[in-house]
Amino acid sequence: MKLVLLDLDNTLIDANYNLTAPKDELCAVVRELASRDIHIGLCSDSAVITLRQWTERLGLTGPIVAERGAVLWDAVEQTEEVLEISITGWFRELRELFIREIMRDSPEATIILGDATRIVKDRIFSAALTTHVFAVNGFRTSSFSFFACRLEQNRPSLIPDAKLLANASRIVAKIVGSLGRNKNDLFWDENPKYGILIIHALSTEKWRGVSTLIDRLKPEQTVMIGDSMSDFLGLPHVAQYAVGNADPLYKDKSAFVAERSLTEGVIECLRQL
Repeated sequence: MKLVLLDLDNTLIDANYNLTAPKDELCAVVRELASRDIHIGLCSDSAVITLRQWTERLGLTGPIVAERGAVLWDAVEQTEEVLEISITGWFRELRELFIREIMRDSPEATIILGDATRIVKDRIFSAALTTHVFAVNGFRTSSFSFFACRLEQNRPSLIPDAKLLANASRIVAKIVGSLGRNKNDLFWDENPKYGILIIHALSTEKWRGVSTLIDRLKPEQTVMIGDSMSDFLGLPHVAQYAVGNADPLYKDKSAFVAERSLTEGVIECLRQL
């Protein structure tokens, strides 16, 4: 058995969460590889449920490494496992306390709990929404994230709100401190452009989850396809492949670099196997 892991954001899909090549073309390559006992899975910072939607949509047969290596999904047994739960278990409490504090600090805001990425991507609009909207990811088990948005004037769409994000991030920092945690011990990714804050434990990294996976599955070969140095695993017997839009530093570390970008680049990489 051979194993291929795909990064999701900026590798398989673009900034709008869309494929950039025909789905049927990608699925045909996936089926052909599966017939040769080459199984494709995902390795991403996103939650398992979000990633499972993509694996089901594309017919991927491999496992999932989720939440920056903190969670594994076994595609055969259909089971989810949190690695080092003692380090990441407190993120659920952080989410609960954040929602409580936002309700107190911004009672006029709408709080949506669920698949936050899809909510923002689809720009879901309802007359019940208020001017300010927090879309909190309710599917993460070992990390924390939310979008801070506002309704665009005269248009039924949600857009990132940098000021709202900054204020909410300060609230998160206070909660983190109250839980006896240090912000400097966390991977803190605050992005005003997209209106999102994502927090992981520093000890959770993709290579740790992938290493555990390899030890269990013992694949004949493992390939990681990505776009940035966060996809560089630094593990022996793991071949690094890069899509055409990848960071130059990651390209330098890769055994194969596709000419094309995003989904087309992924297909190009897969056809090398």
